[in-house]
Amino acid sequence: MSFPTFFIHPPKCGGSTVISCFDLNKGNDQFISFVWDQDGWGNCRAKLLETQVGGGHHPFGIHRVMKHPVNYCTILRDPLARHISHYRYAANGKNGQIMRGVSVSTPEAMALQGVLSLDEWVSESLGGRNLFVQMLSGEPALNEASLAVAQIHLREHIGTVGVCEDMSEFLLRLCGSTGMKLPFCFEANRINGKPNGTALLSEAARQKFIDDNRLDYELFRDANRIVEAYAKESGSVFSNALELVRVIQAKINQLENPHIYSATVLGIDGSFLSRVHEVIRRFDMTPIDTYLEFAQSQRRPPADLFDGFVDTVGDGVVRGWAVNLSRPERQVPLEVRIGAQIVATGLSGEPRPDVASAGYPSSNSGFSIALPDGIPEGFCVTIADSTERLHNAGTWRQGWHCE
Repeated sequence: MSFPTFFIHPPKCGGSTVISCFDLNKGNDQFISFVWDQDGWGNCRAKLLETQVGGGHHPFGIHRVMKHPVNYCTILRDPLARHISHYRYAANGKNGQIMRGVSVSTPEAMALQGVLSLDEWVSESLGGRNLFVQMLSGEPALNEASLAVAQIHLREHIGTVGVCEDMSEFLLRLCGSTGMKLPFCFEANRINGKPNGTALLSEAARQKFIDDNRLDYELFRDANRIVEAYAKESGSVFSNALELVRVIQAKINQLENPHIYSATVLGIDGSFLSRVHEVIRRFDMTPIDTYLEFAQSQRRPPADLFDGFVDTVGDGVVRGWAVNLSRPERQVPLEVRIGAQIVATGLSGEPRPDVASAGYPSSNSGFSIALPDGIPEGFCVTIADSTERLHNAGTWRQGWHCE
């Protein structure tokens, strides 16, 4: 069973350019940008289920908002380069988007006004400290534990991860994992104007940034290791395809591009899309098609995605509900833990028509887990063998929730 593709889009990592690949493959206005409106996420959810492609500046966990599994993908960038790019983008008014009403944070407004230097921006990590770990873990705290969760998500839940420094490599593997046929893009939303300020970055600010964002650097190294390992494992079928992708992409880059300084969410020039397709049609795509067929044959499903809630703890029993969104017919294995120790286990499967009425794909998601007598301290309820967490899951004591 195929699920919609959701692109986790870290700011200033080439995301607008990635979205152009979806536009080339799916057509104009098919990529759904997730933006909260007066109806909540309902409109975005309905559109994503229809078009099957979307994303946004949202952390891992959108499947819980949608109550539906998704195929995650993401792209990362050298953390300092991303941070400097964010500063320049804010300082130039986000390519004019601030004038069109796009939201702006206080640090971004200060950069735009010229009262915040690049040194101050970088030394205080004002574009987001350990942003990659925050977005890919979906965890509120940023520490070694959330880094470990983000690393697991890279390996098990995110179907394709790439690095901005090699866009063609990422897009080729993205097509291999999603079934799209055209691993090409056109540059979009590049920062308008000459680079400035990078020479003014002090060594002290640079080093402080590296120290403060060490979790992001570790995750970025992990992403590069995944990319390198895949290329090695796939061999010539991948390298031959990638060589052709680079040749074709170079020809596309020679076109006059009306979107180079604007976000693709503002609309795509249809005639320009046609010219890009004309360039692609000049080439024999056999090496790319061969790789895409190989990639689909080797594709492994990501780990299951879940949602759930701990309702109450009382009379020695934990009660709540849990759903396997990827395979809703399956019961969800649950564990009650004190630290690393498992003190009780259970399964979902009890009738919960209220959960189904709320839009979840199971009416038998309830659970009741008996607790052993004399639990001496707080305990948490977890989904077995998963980084996924139940809402309201911990830390509990008998009868009350303390975290």
